Amino acid sequence: MSTVPTKLPEAISWVGVRLPVWVVAAPNIGLETSQVASLAALHASAQTLRAEYEALKAQTRAKGQEYRQVAGGMRSTAAGQVVQIRGFARTSPNPGAVFTEAQLPQPAEPTPSPPPGTPEAFKVELLQSGGLRFAFKCDHPSGVTAVTYRVMRQAAPQTPFEFLLNAKKRNFEDDTLTGQSNVVTYLVTAQTSTKDGNPAYFTVRFGAGNQATIIAQGPVEPGIKQVA
Repeated sequence: MSTVPTKLPEAISWVGVRLPVWVVAAPNIGLETSQVASLAALHASAQTLRAEYEALKAQTRAKGQEYRQVAGGMRSTAAGQVVQIRGFARTSPNPGAVFTEAQLPQPAEPTPSPPPGTPEAFKVELLQSGGLRFAFKCDHPSGVTAVTYRVMRQAAPQTPFEFLLNAKKRNFEDDTLTGQSNVVTYLVTAQTSTKDGNPAYFTVRFGAGNQATIIAQGPVEPGIKQVA
C-alpha cells in the first residue's frame, strides 16, 4: 500500500497536512529546504488547477443539461411541424410535391394486415372443481398484433354453438359445464379489431373416473356453424 494516496484529491490533502511540518523540520528529516519549497510550489499549483478543473466540470454539466433541453425542444418542435406538413399534404392536390419540397419522405400506402392464424394443438386439463382448462397454439403472420380468441361452445351434439368468452391469451377455462352431455365441442377463433382468422374446433369426451379427453380437433369444416 502506497504511503502517499494514489487518488489525486487525497494526495493533495495528504501533502497539505505535512508541508507546514516539513518546512520547519526539513534538516531533521533528511530533506533540503529547496526540496520542500519545490513540493510546496507543486502543491499550490495542484490546488489551483484542481479548483479550476472542478469549476469546469460543473460548467460542463450545466452546459450539457442546457444542450439537452434546447436540442430536445428543437426536436419536438420539428416533429410537430412534420405532422403539420403531412396534414397539409393530405389536403393538397399534389401531396408528392409537398413532400418533395419539404425534403420529407412520402408516407407509404398502408397495406392491409392479414388475418390472424388458426388455433391448433389443443390440450385439456380437468380441474378439481369439475371445470376444464384448455391451452393451445396459434401462430400469426408478421405484423398481426393485439389478438384475442373468441370461444364458442356446443354443449351437446346437434345443438347450436353459443358464445362462451373472449380469451386474451392462448388458454382459457370453462367452469360452467352442466354435465348434461358427455361430449362437448368448442370453436376458437383468433381475432383482431378488424379481422377474424379461420376458426378451429375441438371435441372433448368425458369418460369414467372424471376423465376428459380431446377426441377430435382441426380447422372448421363446412357444415359447422357458429351461433352468436
